[in-house]
Amino acid sequence: MIRAFLFDMDGVLADTEDISVTIGIEYFRSIGINASYADFQPNLGAGERVFFDRTASALSAERYSYDDASAYFRRRYPEIIERADVSLPGAAETVKMARSAGIMCAIASSAPGWKVHDNIKAIGLDDQDFDFIATGEDIKRNKPEKDIYELCLIKLGIDGDEAVVFEDSAAGIMSGKRAGCRVVAMMTTIDGEKAADAGADAVISDLSALPRFSSAAEADALIFSISSEKAGVAYGANMIIPGKRLLSDPLIIERMKRAAAKARDNAYAPYSSFKVGAAVLSAATGRIYSGCNVENSSYGATICAERNAITTAITAEGVIGIDIIAVCSDDDPPAPPCALCLQVLAEFARPDTLVVLFSVSGKEMHYAFSQLLPNPFVFPTMRQ
Repeated sequence: MIRAFLFDMDGVLADTEDISVTIGIEYFRSIGINASYADFQPNLGAGERVFFDRTASALSAERYSYDDASAYFRRRYPEIIERADVSLPGAAETVKMARSAGIMCAIASSAPGWKVHDNIKAIGLDDQDFDFIATGEDIKRNKPEKDIYELCLIKLGIDGDEAVVFEDSAAGIMSGKRAGCRVVAMMTTIDGEKAADAGADAVISDLSALPRFSSAAEADALIFSISSEKAGVAYGANMIIPGKRLLSDPLIIERMKRAAAKARDNAYAPYSSFKVGAAVLSAATGRIYSGCNVENSSYGATICAERNAITTAITAEGVIGIDIIAVCSDDDPPAPPCALCLQVLAEFARPDTLVVLFSVSGKEMHYAFSQLLPNPFVFPTMRQ
């Protein structure tokens, strides 16, 4: 039975890793070195010393001094975080929900103590919301070693199989697993495939993806339901390991709109004269699949654009998960998928899957899938 949730801080409760990298880039620029986000990426989640030392080594930064870098970071961080909204979706809510359910909460962050306490305040919580707070200053060996999570287990008086770790880096995932805990990975800074390779038991987008629970027993059943032999994210009835997006959402949506509009041009609609095009984005591969409506004089045999796009995607990839759905029509307001299509889409979509409805005249509306179909039917044998 779950008795405790153990949270990493950066990338799990607070969205501060971009701030840290920004300051790191600033520091190296101050000593004449041009650094990029990619230079810091391999060193995230393993503590400030690793963050700076290994990056400096890779950049051959001769004028680098860890003491100078740490002092620069400590001076700049409070200035930036005070003006930033760093709370990740579901962060404060999950902590409060867990404590209300009688589940202990602890933080296990590789960051220095001053930074962890600043972050707790920035996400709208305080130290009293946690039963224990472990930082990089409390241990000698940082992640991926198990020390910080073992320290939490000792302080809380529990065994590893009674705790669930929430992490967002390969080093953190390995640390939690080595301490004997179940690990749920957040796709805030790591993609699903890398999280699975690091040993995550389950992968979710962020803490807002956790359904509500009111007891430790419900939480235990929930964590069990999202775990599988092959870690993945639940897309409808299927577990999918999402790949990393190479483009921003706005650029992806524009490409999907073009694909849906082009498909609409080929729609076969001699009976209704109502042409529709649709496109879906595969969570695993990032590929876009489109389809149009194909009518038939036997109306029941008509295929809607959304279902056409789905069958095309499945033909190409097999079981899929859908991250974004785009539907093009000449209706005003833009037409949503019909009830039958929504039920089919629910087999492969998440409640937060983005649905983009747009018309040929330029009108555009965005919805979360759950707004269009809040309670899809799930066949009993497929229920998690």
